Amino acid sequence: MIHDFSIEKVKNIPMFFILGRPRTGSTLLRTLFDAHPNVIIPQEWPMLLLLHFRFGRVKFWNEPELDEFYRALFQPLRIPFWSIRNWPGIDLELLRQNLLKCKGEHTLETLLKVVYCHYNSFFEKKEIVLIGDKNPAIANHPELLAKLFPTAKFIHLVRDYRDNLVSLLEVDFEMPNVALLTYRWKYSFRVIEKAAARHPERFYKLKYEDLVSQPETRFGQLCSFVGIPDDASIFSFHTRKHELEQLFPPEILQRYFASLMQPVDARKVGVYKQKLTAKQIRIADLVAGHIAGKAGYQRVSTKFTPLEYLWVAPAILYTKGLYVIGKMVRLLPFSWMLWLINKPSFIVGIYTRFFRAKTRN
Repeated sequence: MIHDFSIEKVKNIPMFFILGRPRTGSTLLRTLFDAHPNVIIPQEWPMLLLLHFRFGRVKFWNEPELDEFYRALFQPLRIPFWSIRNWPGIDLELLRQNLLKCKGEHTLETLLKVVYCHYNSFFEKKEIVLIGDKNPAIANHPELLAKLFPTAKFIHLVRDYRDNLVSLLEVDFEMPNVALLTYRWKYSFRVIEKAAARHPERFYKLKYEDLVSQPETRFGQLCSFVGIPDDASIFSFHTRKHELEQLFPPEILQRYFASLMQPVDARKVGVYKQKLTAKQIRIADLVAGHIAGKAGYQRVSTKFTPLEYLWVAPAILYTKGLYVIGKMVRLLPFSWMLWLINKPSFIVGIYTRFFRAKTRN
């Protein structure tokens, strides 16, 4: 948290975003930045774009508008530990008081920076010169983020789609269907790289495999990219195990964040060779297509039968439909958007009943 709060000081702190699919090592990378003494990067809190849809057009902030913005920060989310209330040691009254100091002409970017600066990391901090964000839930909107934060930089973290598949199948983030999960990896890669082509000076692509095999070198390059000094002390992040245990229930910690209690290692690179069946790898290779090569990964199979294309078609069409629906949801009122995000849709229920039995296909 920034002491001696000043709206002008906060306004001038640059931001960066970690983009990519869930389970690509983004939590590890976020933790490394959190351990840096000059960086604030809160725990995952995917309200940013929702707040943009509600407050993005506000240019002049009065007390009622600021009060409504403050209340909107605490909207209930489907995953409880995503709540801003779970940020360690956050002083909610102080946050409200400082937001009320923002009366006048300000961008939403500035208001969001004020919120982020109230995050209290359990790592020791010095002068804060950079604010970060890691939220896979908003990673597929790089152009919108680039517009909302016109000077922000972006780190595109990419992982082998088959290792990513293994990790996602072991948790319950998304429906456990190989074709669906691989298509989401493909879609995310394409949309982020498209934005990177439009703003090459603002994007840095990093492979998870390079991060875990050469952590000091790669993180040093990231520090240069975002404009902060390199600091080797960050790699002792795993020694703060006790503090990490205070943030999450034991079952959540073991299921999703167990790797944060260990030093950086490359043991999970290529794990798909032992964890996936030959059929699963083949389906993943089919769906990834030539994008696999563009991302830097070699497919095992490159030729497929018409029957195999038909096999994956329902999952791909379903996923494309969800992306279309997601774009339409942006047109709804703020309260409706929240309701839809927190309630699994009817079509999701139908799909799950039919396909959950096929989780190993």
